[in-house]
Amino acid sequence: HSVGDYQRDPKVGGSDRLTRCKDSAGVVDGVSDDIKGIIQFLRGEDYFDYDGDCDLTETREHPFGEIYHSELIVVGPPNAETSYNSINQESYWRTRNDYINNFKIPKESREKVIYVGSNSGALHAIKASTGEELWAFIPPFIAAKLPNIVNTNLNSDTGGGSNAIYGVDGSPTVHDMYFVHPITNTLEWSTVLMIPYGRGGAGFSVLDITDPLKPLHLYSIFNDEINQNV
Repeated sequence: HSVGDYQRDPKVGGSDRLTRCKDSAGVVDGVSDDIKGIIQFLRGEDYFDYDGDCDLTETREHPFGEIYHSELIVVGPPNAETSYNSINQESYWRTRNDYINNFKIPKESREKVIYVGSNSGALHAIKASTGEELWAFIPPFIAAKLPNIVNTNLNSDTGGGSNAIYGVDGSPTVHDMYFVHPITNTLEWSTVLMIPYGRGGAGFSVLDITDPLKPLHLYSIFNDEINQNV
């Protein structure tokens, strides 16, 4: 996907309406400013000038991307079941690997965080007690779709706009797992989150959110139907 030249300097030519904000800070020839603009737009800035005042760095009135099908999940201190009646139950293996002493007790003060996907293309982590966004993760396969947000036809004389896309549209699931961590290469307990893309694409990303302030991207998988490749 290529990025459209949404904000233009007069030297580029083309429609006058695309040069409406030519005097705004950062507007240059070519699309380098538009690439940066997409990133800042996802961070809440009004790069596409929704309100028509050509202040491209102000925070939009509604900076958060829309949530369509992704359902919120709240993750706090580890609390998985450890009682069991059979060795075929997962709780047996939690006890076998000392889930309580190695993970539950050390993480008992872990703060509650809300996780949800949005069509800004990101998985959002939100502090449950305050509503403050802690961080956002844009999967690499979804990042490739972000140029589709740009639509030069929406840059009018009275203001701008952008295309709506399906981004991280699936609902996250979370599980405490005991495995050899692919980053630390140690056998340990971790809280793992899997976020499918839903209508955003045939794929998903997996993150380690054991420390909600220091998430780790473990891997992402995408089924490319066009090129018949995973």
